[in-house]
Amino acid sequence: MHTVDISHIAEENHRYAIHLAGSQNVLSYQNNFFVLNDLHEREPFESVDFWRDVSLAAEILLKASLLKHHVPFFKKRAHGEYGEKVTAATNLWLHETLKTLQIDYIAQINTGTISTAIRSAEKELFPKIAWSAKKEKLISEMIYIIIRTRRNRNSHFFFPNQGSLDRSEIEILYLPLLNLLEELYHISKGHL
Repeated sequence: MHTVDISHIAEENHRYAIHLAGSQNVLSYQNNFFVLNDLHEREPFESVDFWRDVSLAAEILLKASLLKHHVPFFKKRAHGEYGEKVTAATNLWLHETLKTLQIDYIAQINTGTISTAIRSAEKELFPKIAWSAKKEKLISEMIYIIIRTRRNRNSHFFFPNQGSLDRSEIEILYLPLLNLLEELYHISKGHL
């Protein structure tokens, strides 16, 4: 049976979040910073794709930050004893986390929702980093806004009223959130 090594899962998810954020060419990533590209008219489906992808990018970037800074948020999924086995051969912290949770298969890993991830950040990550309380509060508030306005609505169904891009929403909500999460991801271990 094949075993998957997830020792570098934080870095892989960081790269995936960057990919998702830029997948519709509304945003791009330059020098560890997300920027807005020139906006042009898009088909409604393409606009909804952007809202879904950028919301998912924020979630994955948050989860990558939790993993990078050794905040466990995985849970064990019941009845997942199938498929590929999992290891974290060169990541002692993640290896111990998997062992403690008795996770042997990829299918047993439950990464939870964006809501559970932000609660883990609020409870376990934010208290141990030397970072502005204002930034921590802003990340939490922005994530709760996108959960209520875009994240869940655009992930599971198409609504025509969501089929356009709102430049101000991108500039006021999504860009600052992604850049704060990017800063959180890159905060050095010395600040922990």
